[in-house]
Amino acid sequence: MSYGWPLRPFTRQHPVRAFFGDPRIGAGGGTSFHFGIDISAADGTAVYSVAPGTVHLNVAGGPQNIAVTSPGVTHGYWHVQPAVRHGHYVDRHALLGHVAAPWGHVHLAERRPAGPYLNPLRAGAVAPFAKQHPPTVDRIVAERNGHTLNTDALTGIVALIAEAHDVTPVAPPVPYTHMPVTPALVRWRLVAHATEVVPWRTTADFRTTIPANSLYHTVYARATTQNHPPTPGRYRFLLAHAFDTRAHRDGSYRLDVEVADTRGNASRGHLALTITNVPV
Repeated sequence: MSYGWPLRPFTRQHPVRAFFGDPRIGAGGGTSFHFGIDISAADGTAVYSVAPGTVHLNVAGGPQNIAVTSPGVTHGYWHVQPAVRHGHYVDRHALLGHVAAPWGHVHLAERRPAGPYLNPLRAGAVAPFAKQHPPTVDRIVAERNGHTLNTDALTGIVALIAEAHDVTPVAPPVPYTHMPVTPALVRWRLVAHATEVVPWRTTADFRTTIPANSLYHTVYARATTQNHPPTPGRYRFLLAHAFDTRAHRDGSYRLDVEVADTRGNASRGHLALTITNVPV
């Protein structure tokens, strides 16, 4: 059963400025996956419960974070100045508080007991949510030690990396209007002469859940950055950390990368490469 938005009107789609799974990189270099969605709203905007349950205040992260626990699920509302008391029961669409300054958004998270965080934009969750345009593959490269390689003569062990992004269906206000978000799915394959040499392999799948933060560097490649307006983020997906060209015959290949969102909108990018392990 779907639930509505934590902002009025509940039956209208609201601007989301950060997606589930977006990279988060701390000032000290710590990395994590974004475990909810950031819904843009002016400071002071009223925030409402998307489901009934018991209120918990002072949850991990600070006093402006509210959790509402229902049977089988907890919804988190971060950056909200509470208007409710700890331990009280609230109905669906009850007032929880107001967006706290200077955040300009409410972070909405969803979690099952002792389970992983869930994507609030998955099918059957936040509604209404419509999206027609697929994510985009911006660039595909082969690298070694951070240096881009010539794919006309690829040899040895290399890293295969795809840069990709998505856009939000309802543009958030400045300064996030043109900031990218991450695709929900990134996968790749290697093809030679219309035959799959390496079948489809998934690099990132945020459509329902996110991996443990300990796996961050198996998903995002070095030089990945997050949005810091006015500078947009750069999302670099590690398709293969140590792709061994010596496992394949010399010749021409096509690397296909597919990206998709939670609604199944998908697009592909391609990279032609030539493996030349045997000197000519």
